Amino acid sequence: MSNKKDNKKILSIINEINKKFGTNAVQVGSEIVTSKVERIPTGSISLDIALGGGIPVGRFTEISGALSSTKTTQVAHIVANAQKQGLVCLWADAEGTTDKEYLEYLGVNIDELIYTRPDGLEECTQMILDMQRSGLVNVAVIDSIEALSPIKEQESEMEDSVQMGIKPKLLAEFFRKYQAGNNRLVREGKKPFTIIGINQLRERMSAYGDPEFSPGGRAKGFTASVELRLRRGDWITQGSNSNKEIVGQVVKFKINKNKTFKPMQTGEFDFYFAENKAGIKPLYNDNFKSIIIESIAWGLIDRAGAWYYLDKGTENEKKFQGTDKLIEYFRENPQLIEEYRNKIIELALSTK
Repeated sequence: MSNKKDNKKILSIINEINKKFGTNAVQVGSEIVTSKVERIPTGSISLDIALGGGIPVGRFTEISGALSSTKTTQVAHIVANAQKQGLVCLWADAEGTTDKEYLEYLGVNIDELIYTRPDGLEECTQMILDMQRSGLVNVAVIDSIEALSPIKEQESEMEDSVQMGIKPKLLAEFFRKYQAGNNRLVREGKKPFTIIGINQLRERMSAYGDPEFSPGGRAKGFTASVELRLRRGDWITQGSNSNKEIVGQVVKFKINKNKTFKPMQTGEFDFYFAENKAGIKPLYNDNFKSIIIESIAWGLIDRAGAWYYLDKGTENEKKFQGTDKLIEYFRENPQLIEEYRNKIIELALSTK
């Protein structure tokens, strides 16, 4: 500001605007909010590290993927972790496939979960906006964006043509209102609203570039702070010959967009859907393997051949021959997993 006289005039204008539009409508200097991004763990340590600690609170995160790429299961883990942080969650089951026992098994507190099976896109989006406006609900899951059907589409006969672009237009309006609602919540000193949108993949009829895309229009992509894509990797098997069975799969991920951390991060983790020799509960990720791989990559665990060293060169040094021995130690000391996870994320954020 050029001089004290102008400074007083500008502050007077700001005060008048704040009286007219509400507290913190306009801020200046040290009053400007620059709060640290809060995050919700995903249930996969490798994915948490690539995201910068988890999905961001108060933002829209899209999780898309191919068939059987564990999209819904991973989101259920996120909801369970969100509830542990005291966040109130809404699950909008547009696909009508959510199972109560399935969510409970994954750690979701059913008694505190708000659940709906919306009959259309308009109802689902308006419900979410109403929840956001209340300031009492913190997280909404849309399962899935592609499954939401506009009322106009539902009321038309199958042979009738439906207005082109009606769904992207409605979603664009929804995301504009969502962002405006979050701006209002922050000005009121409340926690901004988080949306997790599960989406499917489609293919363009094009010979150039990546043909895959997630439906919903471009407004969805501009609004998203994180765009995460999951893909099924190799099968995980155990046994041999006639006793060989598939017990899990490798899940590969790519973060196409991340406004809160480094984008274009890639990686993978093991996911089990049946009883296995690794000792991982079905429908859970192998975080024992992930923490070892990540810790070696970030220099927190030293490896020499088949030997692994914790705190090498210190009086607390411990060494283990073979991965199984190291995993067994982590099982006996589960607090170490969270400790190493936090150390790696701290290192990752410092090199952002």
